[in-house]
Parts: sequence; C-alpha cells; structure tokens
Amino acid sequence: MQNIINYTNAKLIKLSSGDYMDITEMGDKLQDLLSLKYPAVAVKLVKSKEEIPEGYEEVESEARHCELVQTSRKEGKKYYAPVEKQMCKGGAYAMGILQNPPKALETGVLYHKLGNFETEEAAIKTINAIPKVKEPMFAAVYSPVNSVDFEPDAIIVLCTPKQALRLTQAINYVEGGRFEADFSGIQSLCADAVAAVKMRGKANATLACNGSRKYGEIEADELIFSFPPKDLENVIKALEHFKEIWG
Repeated sequence: MQNIINYTNAKLIKLSSGDYMDITEMGDKLQDLLSLKYPAVAVKLVKSKEEIPEGYEEVESEARHCELVQTSRKEGKKYYAPVEKQMCKGGAYAMGILQNPPKALETGVLYHKLGNFETEEAAIKTINAIPKVKEPMFAAVYSPVNSVDFEPDAIIVLCTPKQALRLTQAINYVEGGRFEADFSGIQSLCADAVAAVKMRGKANATLACNGSRKYGEIEADELIFSFPPKDLENVIKALEHFKEIWG
C-alpha cells in the first residue's frame, strides 16, 4: 500500500495514476497558504489489514469517525480504526466498514426517530440519496496530510467560510466551472467528506452534522471541505497565485 520513495528530503507517494507526489510538502503549503490552525487530514479506506501502512497501530479505544479525524488533526495521531473501533455505525456504514447495519440505520428510519425528519418517508428518501461505499472495507486509516505516507481517498480540511471560498476558487482555477456541494445535514465527515469524494473522484463541501458538531467538536465557524489527492497540486498552484495577487 505504501508505494513510497525517498528522494533527498522529499517523501514521494505513488498515486494510482502512476505519478509521484510529495503530499507531505504540499500539506505544509496548504496549511500555510490558508493560514490553517491545524493541518488537513488524510483518510484512506482499506480492504484488509495487509493494506495498513507500516507503523500504523489500531486506535486504542472505540471512537466516532469525526472524533478520529479531529484527534489526527489536532494531535498529529496516525492510526487506523476497523469496525470494532468505529463507535458511530452510521459513519462506518457510509464508508463501507460496516456491511450489515441495523435495519433502522440501513433504511434511514433511525434519523426519523432522532428527530431529523418529520416522517419516515423523508428520512428514507435522504438516506437513499447519501453516498455510500458499497465495496466492503476493513478499516479507515488517518494521518495529518503533512506527515502522511499513503495515498488518501480524501483530504479533509476543516476551515472557515473564507478559507473554503479560497479552496472553491482553487478547485475551479485551472478548468473553471461551478463548484457543487452535496450534503443533507447528516453523516457529514463520513458520507460527505470521505465516501462522496472517494466514489466520485471530486471535491465536496459540507456544513457538518449534529454528531460531528457535538462529538467531533467542530466549531460554530468551521465547515468541511474535502477533495481527492489528484486535485492537491492544482489547489496549491492556485493558492500561491491568489496569494501573489490578493495577498
């Protein structure tokens, strides 16, 4: 899984495209150019224990995916979490780590019971539209982007609206077009930020959810912007250009 070569001080990671990229250096640049308090987080879904990068240990205690992202972001933790350590089954289900969820979760009825929707039909309609990883996954692997040694499925940035504006402009800088954010107010750091980006291969933004705001402690002035590693080089190029012309 690692596919790493070391060249002078660079740590080049081989992407699925066949190209090599120093994601760690670009992670530092991303944090600096956006003036982020904490680094972005790299998340990868793996199909087996054999795909876990060397040196990554299983997280000690059961925790929610949103909490694991935050601990990696704020404390520099690098670890993995299989289904037994994924406390939020909704998140594990969205990422393909949980394959046989309780019926209420699978259908969406659970979110009606939690008060998110007026009717069960509305809850079911929403759950059916939420992106999910269908292929069975063994675990999610987490690392700050500026020390990552695997190719992520998603690079997750917790940021202010202004920082998200710059990222949106950066995504559009090379090819133009419109940025389309897809979210529903539930399963934000899992379905919106990981599953959607992995399955679609393009960036997404989301406003977080009740769980990630409460348990992941996402701040009131923060939102979530996530994109695949193939976009990172152009994002850095754009942000450097914006800094030159806008300061």
